[in-house]
Amino acid sequence: MTEQQEWTLLPSDVLRGVATRKDGRVRISPDNDGIVEIQLAKGDLVQQFSQYQFFVFIIHVEMDAMVVSEFNFYHHGNEKPSNVLTYQLIPSHSVTIPVRFQDLRSEKLYLQTMPGMLKAKCKGLPSSIMEMERVSLVISSPYCTTFRWVDIEKCYLTNKLPSINVTGEQMVDEFGQWMQKEWEGKIHSEKELISFLQAEYKAAIENGNYPDGFSPYGGFLKKKFAKTGFFHILKTNNRWWLVDPDGYGFFSNGICYGSRMGVHGFVDGMENLFSWLPKDSDDIFAEAWTKAESIPEYVKRNGKGTGINRNMFNFARANMIRAFGKEHWWDAWHTINIARLKRWGFNTIGIGVNQYMDENVLEYLKRAKIPFVWTLKHFPLTKERIFRDFPDVYSDEYREKARIFAEEQLTPFVGNPYLIGYFITNEPEWRFQNINLAERTFAHPQLLDSKVFLIQTLKKKYGSIEALNRAWKTSFSGFLALQEPMESPENLSEDAMKDMCELHDMLLHQYERVVHEELRKVDREHLDLGMRYAYGGKSVMGGCKEHDVFSFNCYSISPENQLQTCSAVADMPMLIGEWHIGGSNQGKLSGGLLFSPNQEERGKAMAYYLQRALSHPNCIGAHYFEWNDQPLLGRFDGECMGHGLIDICNRPYEKTIEHIRRTNRVMYDFVEGKRSVSEPIAQVVDVLHKKRTF
Repeated sequence: MTEQQEWTLLPSDVLRGVATRKDGRVRISPDNDGIVEIQLAKGDLVQQFSQYQFFVFIIHVEMDAMVVSEFNFYHHGNEKPSNVLTYQLIPSHSVTIPVRFQDLRSEKLYLQTMPGMLKAKCKGLPSSIMEMERVSLVISSPYCTTFRWVDIEKCYLTNKLPSINVTGEQMVDEFGQWMQKEWEGKIHSEKELISFLQAEYKAAIENGNYPDGFSPYGGFLKKKFAKTGFFHILKTNNRWWLVDPDGYGFFSNGICYGSRMGVHGFVDGMENLFSWLPKDSDDIFAEAWTKAESIPEYVKRNGKGTGINRNMFNFARANMIRAFGKEHWWDAWHTINIARLKRWGFNTIGIGVNQYMDENVLEYLKRAKIPFVWTLKHFPLTKERIFRDFPDVYSDEYREKARIFAEEQLTPFVGNPYLIGYFITNEPEWRFQNINLAERTFAHPQLLDSKVFLIQTLKKKYGSIEALNRAWKTSFSGFLALQEPMESPENLSEDAMKDMCELHDMLLHQYERVVHEELRKVDREHLDLGMRYAYGGKSVMGGCKEHDVFSFNCYSISPENQLQTCSAVADMPMLIGEWHIGGSNQGKLSGGLLFSPNQEERGKAMAYYLQRALSHPNCIGAHYFEWNDQPLLGRFDGECMGHGLIDICNRPYEKTIEHIRRTNRVMYDFVEGKRSVSEPIAQVVDVLHKKRTF
């Protein structure tokens, strides 16, 4: 085996698109659907990949938005890919993609972001390159208006991760904006920036109150219930309500990361793309710098060691420092931000967590006196897990770690009336793969405590191995034989499928019951808001009633279908932990998971979504994701969406805000059914579900 094996693109390798010769290389133009597809390997050639750890691509994609590159791996005889590694990329620059074959094990959803690479993730059950028969690369983008061509400048197999730097022209101006783009509201000078922010500060001092009819907590003065001193829930007249500490009906209309001043973005390996960056030793802008190792979510996904030398910069903070100085920028931000939230009719800080350890979130919340939710950190993961981040839930280790987790995470909030409740975790990664947890337990190579429990459950149900064999159409010698790793037992028979579904729900119940019980021992005053799943549905609701509220994120044109589906499974209060609709015309690489063509249409679409949520009898809250636009070249995991209500220069998207403000002022009329949802909905592209409305 050579240390590095080159791969050469041939015109015959292009499955979709038009290949031409350019400077000795093959240049590929997209087909009429805006797609390029390249066959990378087939048959015996794939097996050669197993001798190497990485398939490295240096690629230049000429387009005007975020590039989506999907490496599709096909099992023998499969027409659809069994595993997909997706890497989003910066356009119009030479970017290196190191495809790591070990990631096919599907041990985690999100892959480590490298310079020039935006968000990267893995889809598929655990596998290996040895199981594959074919590999292809598909390049496209749901966000671009212009897609000219693709050059694969170099491609090779190797066992050594190369040094990664991005080459190309400057892209980010001194305020964090896209240099090559123009849009309404773009800042063009420091004088313009400072003048605007100081005017916003003056406006915040003059008016920073909730709309008329709101209680001090943001509740509904015309809806009075029992006063308990803390937020609680109740159902009356077929409608679920949150109730604020003073006893007023409350709908949690929130903004995720509403306390945050901007988002740190990567600069390492891309320094030449910025027209201005202060030195990290510059005292004036010191608070605008951080390193990836200081971001808990980055460490959770990638390990602390990988972030030690990865520099990140927060242009939104730098812009506030320009306007108010290093001593006063945070106080000015606090004043401006809280006034906006209340004036626009928002009454909850969503997510509520220190993602960057110097954010002063607890101090912010103390001074703001606005209700908030909190996402607990360091979920109790066992050493051995069933799949990704799903723990061995029937082990003593899980119970003990849950006890420690509860004591460490909740103690600081005991007695705080502004805390509505807590999310136990956020978007567990195991849920992003359509799996049966019982099947993954039986497939696990080790004898987990959960596997022992499931076998005992089957033994109790069937009484004898002969009875199980008849039902499953198997020939096990005894129940001990079930301890050996077994793939796809749900496919053995209808009875086996039914058993796997029942055992899946048992695992879910235990997963949620254990942490709930330990949290309740520490704090009985605040609401347990559940696991905050990435989306709702029957498959994640097995243990939902262990909590006070079922919470899920809902990225869709309307939340109505998911709310209806979930309420049919369990009639309980529900909270939408995240939703958004971005804008595609404001100088960002990505408009969001859903986006509209302009800010006017975006505002109408957001008002429609929120009105649908307000009107559903099981919905007690909806939290918009998120307050700030993300950095042009990506945050800690590469997300780069233009979905914020304020931009990198702290300017509100006024046309969008006006629609939301009008809905928020009368939101309790929708909750009580006194107003109907406005029709028709606006122009939206739903990237996740490949839908659009016009």
